[in-house]
Amino acid sequence: MAKLIRKLKGGSLSSTNIMQDAEGLFVRKSVSLKENREYGFQRWYSQLKKLQRYSILFPGLFPDVLNYGCDNKDAYFDIEFFPDAITAHQYIKECNSKKEVDVFFNLLISSINKLHKEKFSSCKDSIDIYIHEEIDKKLNDCNEEKDFVNFLKNKKIIFNGMEVNSFVDSVSSYKLMFKKHFNETSEIFSHGNMTLENILYIPNSNRVIFIDPYEENIIDSELAEFSQLLQSSNSNYEFYNDMNVEINQNNISIQLDKPFGMNYFNKLLLSYINIQFNRDQVIVIRLLEVSQFIRMLPFKMAVDKRKMLFFYGLASFLFDSIKNEYKYER
Repeated sequence: MAKLIRKLKGGSLSSTNIMQDAEGLFVRKSVSLKENREYGFQRWYSQLKKLQRYSILFPGLFPDVLNYGCDNKDAYFDIEFFPDAITAHQYIKECNSKKEVDVFFNLLISSINKLHKEKFSSCKDSIDIYIHEEIDKKLNDCNEEKDFVNFLKNKKIIFNGMEVNSFVDSVSSYKLMFKKHFNETSEIFSHGNMTLENILYIPNSNRVIFIDPYEENIIDSELAEFSQLLQSSNSNYEFYNDMNVEINQNNISIQLDKPFGMNYFNKLLLSYINIQFNRDQVIVIRLLEVSQFIRMLPFKMAVDKRKMLFFYGLASFLFDSIKNEYKYER
């Protein structure tokens, strides 16, 4: 029988633990079979299926699935444990060397290119489904939370000292801007949740491993993948998620002293995006970055309602910044 060795940071509605049995250490990810099925079990199951496929399609880039099943009221799957691995977010956060960040960044881009190598036909109208499912539906799903509904009555939000428009009052502009600039007619095999905490790095063997892939993407776009990296390095998701938030009426704030390594990584990433993609694609990446904080709101509603309000405020701030940068009407 497997025994618990150590709890790891898991998803919003799942648990991730290092376990040990007679054959050694492994990682077990488990989720309730009954509670929050749409945002819990369904997401967990999509990760399992994607890991099974991708460990074959992209050997070495994803952990192997060792086992899966049910244990009382939970479902679980077991994957490889990498004892020398650290999350990319942790590594970059603690790194004070440009050279070391450069090495990791180049390896990450090389690994992403392997994943994104094959392209298949899609259509630009797919963005309509994305907007419906990841913007409209996610906001609608949050309407059962009274504090959130009350917060939406604020036309303006003070986010870390800056006054911005509440996202719901700008959502029409957001959709128009998105549909104007989204011209993609191909998709790729995507990770689907490529934040820095979902990337493992083994410095000694110079290896990147992708964990916690996500199936419910609507569009499997490389633009979405890079928006999720920006979600980590540009919009500070992991930092903010671990910090205490201050909320006073429409005033939201978290004070963050961003480490050198993350600032430098973000500069590399933004430079790469601006060189690699055309103007329309860059704008879409930035709009997708906003959407990452809207699509997570139902998950935060289930586990941390104050962070739910904070990330809504962050989405509002990000979209205001994009409108100002690209001279769109407020």
